[in-house]
Amino acid sequence: MGTAGVVGVVLVVGLVLLILKWVLTTVAILAVPFGIWWTCDRLARSRRLRAAEQQALSAQRRRAEVEALASVDAFGGCGWCGSRLAHVDRRGRMVMPRDWHRAEIEAVVSRAPAAAR
Repeated sequence: MGTAGVVGVVLVVGLVLLILKWVLTTVAILAVPFGIWWTCDRLARSRRLRAAEQQALSAQRRRAEVEALASVDAFGGCGWCGSRLAHVDRRGRMVMPRDWHRAEIEAVVSRAPAAAR
């Protein structure tokens, strides 16, 4: 291998190192903003997910609280409307207060304030 061969090898090695340095520099420059974007996006997504879970849990609690009012009290009356007589359907069967007042319960739950949901 002569002088021309050595010069050719040095030029090829220099070119490879130049390309490698350019690629690494570009990756380093782009990694910072994309890393920040990825971190912020991940945090925002987890916050939205947590807020949605809290909202669903709050709605379940609100529904359970309202439905608990429609129960049979200690004297056998309706806890929702205060009737001392049992609710009876068209067929003459006794109906639980929660089932008898279902439409009213749904109306109360649907108009619950946004903070309670």
